[in-house]
Amino acid sequence: MRKIGLAVILLLPSLCLMANAQRLPDNAAPDGYRITLAPNFEKDNFTGDETIQIRVLKPTANLVLNALDIEFQEATISAGGRTQTAKVSVDSVKQMATLSLAKPLAAGPATVHIRYTGILNDQLRGFYLSKANGRKYAVTQFEATDARRAFPSFDEPAYKATFDVTALVDKGDTAISNGKIISDTPGPIAGKHTIQFATTPRMSSYLVALAVGDFEYVEGSADGVPIRVWATPGKKAMAHYALEVAEQCMKYFNNYFGIKYPFEKLDLIGLPDFAAGAMENTAAITFRDALLLVNEKHAPNFAYKEIGAVISHEMAHQWFGDLVTMQWWDDIWLNEGFATWMESKPLEAWKPEWHMELDDVLDSGNTLNTDSLQNTRPIHQAADSPDQIEELFDGIAYGKAAAVLRMLEAYLGPEDFRAGVNAYLRAHAYGNATESDFWSALAAASRKPVDKLMTSFVNQPGEPLVSVRSQCVDGRTKVTLSQKRYYYDRSLLDSSSAQQWIIPVCLSAGSGAAKCELLKDKEQNLDIAGCRPWVFANAGASGYYRAGYETSAFRAMSRNAEKDFSPAERIVLVRDAWAAVRAGQQPIGDFLELAEELQTDRNSSVVQQLNRELDYIGEYLVSDANRPQYQAWVRGLLQPVLKDVGWLPASNEDTNRKDLRAHVIYTLGYTARDPEVLAKA
Repeated sequence: MRKIGLAVILLLPSLCLMANAQRLPDNAAPDGYRITLAPNFEKDNFTGDETIQIRVLKPTANLVLNALDIEFQEATISAGGRTQTAKVSVDSVKQMATLSLAKPLAAGPATVHIRYTGILNDQLRGFYLSKANGRKYAVTQFEATDARRAFPSFDEPAYKATFDVTALVDKGDTAISNGKIISDTPGPIAGKHTIQFATTPRMSSYLVALAVGDFEYVEGSADGVPIRVWATPGKKAMAHYALEVAEQCMKYFNNYFGIKYPFEKLDLIGLPDFAAGAMENTAAITFRDALLLVNEKHAPNFAYKEIGAVISHEMAHQWFGDLVTMQWWDDIWLNEGFATWMESKPLEAWKPEWHMELDDVLDSGNTLNTDSLQNTRPIHQAADSPDQIEELFDGIAYGKAAAVLRMLEAYLGPEDFRAGVNAYLRAHAYGNATESDFWSALAAASRKPVDKLMTSFVNQPGEPLVSVRSQCVDGRTKVTLSQKRYYYDRSLLDSSSAQQWIIPVCLSAGSGAAKCELLKDKEQNLDIAGCRPWVFANAGASGYYRAGYETSAFRAMSRNAEKDFSPAERIVLVRDAWAAVRAGQQPIGDFLELAEELQTDRNSSVVQQLNRELDYIGEYLVSDANRPQYQAWVRGLLQPVLKDVGWLPASNEDTNRKDLRAHVIYTLGYTARDPEVLAKA
């Protein structure tokens, strides 16, 4: 699921209700659900008829299901040739319904049948009401714990089961769900028709989807899988780009994962009201329509990249999250971090000129900024109640987890990492797994200590600062690496900390192959052939850590940055230098000298990173008395760049040049108050 800030804000009012929810007892488990849902747009409610095939694991007279905002009309349980009517008691605080029987159920198969009603709510969760252009839509959003608002269920990810969904809808409306439509018949009453969907594979309740209303679609296919992109009336013409992205991603993921797409079809559904950015429901992905549909006549380049990344993210989940699902929500970071890490790969292969790998480096820098705060959290964190679970969907679960996985892939090597991923998916297909299962698969494929390394990054908060000292001794460069936790707060950074990581550090010194080592201790020594004036501690730019340098070495790197550093490494050099300034470890003059050395850099991502810091300096650090001088300095830095790229795009201009122009104009106008830019704004 792609989360955006608004989603969190919208969910806050109901958190107090969810605070005391508990786990289900372990005396029963589902095998399959048959669910008929009938939305009523006149009353904004729905009726439900549900049959659950269960396995009673321990003799019991009480069956507990998750349920919220459900009114039970009838509940029966059949087993051993006997049908009993259940007494239903509802605990809305725990979000549970207990079905009590006069005679206990023995261990073995049983059938639960429930008739009930529910509300098409306005909370953008559960089975809710959406509106567009005078039309009403009934749509679902169940992750993490809201399937219980649509049907009584074992609403925990480990309780996988098959789902047979049927929708009773108004004439003229259609319905989309996880399975293919296998029948569409008039009735059973006038003005209605009944749409029945194929049985799904075993999956978790939060991945069930249903969308009812007036939709249009465009369709295509990839590797034999039919793909449709759905939109509300009048927007179908904006769905073609999403279809192209989905076809490209399908081919890429089929190849990368070594497992053919495991479902019968794929629907991508644009919704007018959707709190989350997108949701990876099995074979029926839902989106906020602004993150799926694009007006190809007017959309800027970043819109194509963002929409492509969101589609790729959710499609990656079809394997990593849907086919194999976390055992419990404390491992949601593995789902979301993996999909965030993976989302750029199909786009890199399809549109190399977009340089999505540089976006990943920029994003990891944003995550490091968040992780440098004292109140950050570990990636892996316990959560039991729905409000605790909801809090796990944050920048740590997405951004930091993705950055750490990117570092791990670089350490293991792309092929060993991929082999481990493929083995993990094959071993746990249609089931559940934990982070330990994932580490074991990667360790077996690479024969490297994955669990020890990853535990140090996953189970403790914050990020390491790797300090580099070097000197020439007998014709070789002796390097001393030391580590401590990095904070923006200078007093915390200077304090002693027991925290320690196992860090894959790759060193480069201007020529020759990078030297990669595991930094396991607080301080560690190694050497490099030849006497080198500087040693860069994040060769390849894949490490999730800060690096700090001696003044002479940093200044030497600054002078050689454009010649000896890749664009990704220059981004890292800029962000690490700024982190050192922020924490009082390096004078700001050194950073400004680096900016001057990069004045001729025309890589848009490098300039974007640099301009972020220049904007911050102008807004927060420069005094009113010194502001005119600073603004003139920034203008001197960036006006030559604008002169090079010009105000107007040339025909067939590449994306780097377009993005570069945008970044330069913004900083010239916002920070430097350039008269020409302000006049043309």
